[in-house]
Amino acid sequence: MFLPGISVHDLLLAFLVVTIGAFGNGLAGFGLALLIGPFLLLIDPAFYPGPIVLLVGLMTAMILFRERNAINRTYVKQSIPGFVIGTGLAALLVAHLPHRETAILFGGLIFLGVALSMLGIRITPNRKILFAAGTMGGFMGTLSGVCVPPLAIALQNSPGPELRGTLSAVGLISVAMSLIALASVGKLGLLQLQLALALAPAAVLGYVLSFKLSPYFDKRCTRPAVFLLSSISAAAMLMEYL
Repeated sequence: MFLPGISVHDLLLAFLVVTIGAFGNGLAGFGLALLIGPFLLLIDPAFYPGPIVLLVGLMTAMILFRERNAINRTYVKQSIPGFVIGTGLAALLVAHLPHRETAILFGGLIFLGVALSMLGIRITPNRKILFAAGTMGGFMGTLSGVCVPPLAIALQNSPGPELRGTLSAVGLISVAMSLIALASVGKLGLLQLQLALALAPAAVLGYVLSFKLSPYFDKRCTRPAVFLLSSISAAAMLMEYL
């Protein structure tokens, strides 16, 4: 046993999963939890949710540093108030919300946004759109841990570096709030930290491997990646409650 309750085989498999997931996240700017969460949960429940959130935090911080000069600070400022309001409202109402109906609503709205975008309807990231995307993201993040897709859809036409940097700036706030919440309920302890540290090199490796392909990816794949990862998040939310 390499870590308490985790075999070397499982750790190596998890290392591979995180490397691949971090590579995809490094290209698209988000989606690490969506890409690795289900697989790590199947490998061993100990990987969920604390270690995954810590790895997302590491990945988000690395992308934020790499794309720091491309961050659209106006977009961040305009989406954060909505994010805070959405998170606060969900926290206040979570005990009284019909989770199934709420998940169907948000999942459906994401699919609608993807469908409208694919039909050629241009979404302009103005103040109202960004505030609404932030509010929806904050609400969704509190209910399901998935907060970035609404903002990613709003920013789908942004250049790759700007998209990654802006999403990371907002996403880091979500990670910080999630870590505080997990620690407050005793779900973030020594084992979770050890698992995250053991898999951190995999996140760094996947992130570094994405460097070379980023320029090619940005030319033709940014919008499809946003649509794909956003659709996966919506489908996962619907499957959890249907």
